[in-house]
Amino acid sequence: MSLSISKPFGVSLPSFSRQISQGDQLITFKDTLNPKTDFDQLSRLLDGSLDEKEKQCLNDLKEYLVKKGDAWILDQKLLNFIGGLLEHRSLNSEIRVKLFRLMAAGALRDDFWSFLQMDRKERHLMKYPNDFEDLTVEEQKAVALFLCNNFSSSKGAEWLLYGSPWKLDEKLETSNVKITSKVAAYSLVSYTPSLQDYGSAMIYNIAMKEAKALAVPVAKYTEEGLPTVQLDYGSVSDKDIMSNSTNGLSETKFVTLKVYNDVAVELCMAMLKFIKKTKNPNEEILYRCVKSLLKFSLILKQDLLSCIAMVQTDLEQFLT
Repeated sequence: MSLSISKPFGVSLPSFSRQISQGDQLITFKDTLNPKTDFDQLSRLLDGSLDEKEKQCLNDLKEYLVKKGDAWILDQKLLNFIGGLLEHRSLNSEIRVKLFRLMAAGALRDDFWSFLQMDRKERHLMKYPNDFEDLTVEEQKAVALFLCNNFSSSKGAEWLLYGSPWKLDEKLETSNVKITSKVAAYSLVSYTPSLQDYGSAMIYNIAMKEAKALAVPVAKYTEEGLPTVQLDYGSVSDKDIMSNSTNGLSETKFVTLKVYNDVAVELCMAMLKFIKKTKNPNEEILYRCVKSLLKFSLILKQDLLSCIAMVQTDLEQFLT
């Protein structure tokens, strides 16, 4: 597939072409994982420290992830067991690494979403990634892998991009999509190649998901015109966005939710910083960044232009 950018947001850019054999599918990392090996290592790390109930939870984890058992075995007791291990930061960090690698394997299954739904009260599986910048590199890699692999199912993606706020504590609020975005952005601008890979994949996956927006005729996008237009809110396909944004000229303006705009701007900033600081970027990662920038530019032209000015990224220098 050839990707061409021609003045999408008022800036002249060169064309950038990349052949993709598998099409524009969402990116996950199955071959990076070996659930049996990770489980065996986790078992050795926990050997001698578990009571009988905790041992049963560990066996349930093995039944689901290694023996491919049914999802009914994923219950609240197992979630509390995992949450307890994540909360006890005095434990060997490798325990948390193996746990999240196992969760990353589970995220590739269509029935894993039921386990995510159980976590709506305590938010164990999101509170831990929220501390991403304070984790070890190996923990970061496992967390990013887990989040990225949740894009393998529509319900997993919905969990990642859930925008309603919830409380971290009495004073602070966040949301799943904010944490997902933070992990993706932080991973991309890190100096660890595998994190850059996972981060760029997460950003690409977010960008390729259909945005929900109001389609407003540009001619009516005024204080006087808006009240006269009947607007419907819903998903907007990439094809519709592309067809209404040819050569940067559009008859329709897509108005998205503020939380989507904030996430898109944060991710655009991360991609521009990555392109600016990386002398010889990996071709695949660069492709993901450019295509994601293109998608976001079709909805947030002015915001992206501001990001480019703020980061002072010379896109032509890096894409020629």
